[in-house]
Amino acid sequence: MSKNSDYVTPMEKQMKKWDADVEALAAKGEQAGAEASAAYKERVKQLRAGRDAAQKQLQEFRTASEAAGETMQAGMQQAWDAMQKALEKASSDLRK
Repeated sequence: MSKNSDYVTPMEKQMKKWDADVEALAAKGEQAGAEASAAYKERVKQLRAGRDAAQKQLQEFRTASEAAGETMQAGMQQAWDAMQKALEKASSDLRK
């Protein structure tokens, strides 16, 4: 197994978790009142855009050479950390 695939496997699991978390927020938004529902929908839209960007980076990383993959890891980690923080903030904000 290459270093890139060692890195990709946990990231793919994280993507699946984020998908489930975003879908749970979307479902909650459907049950909320009109004003809250609009807020949920907007946050879910933003989260999905962030998730799509993370997915694109993951796909680029999958196809990168080992040397390029090592260089890409730092940038990817920053993007993934930002997505995680955005999801946590959205969950926290929308529970209030």
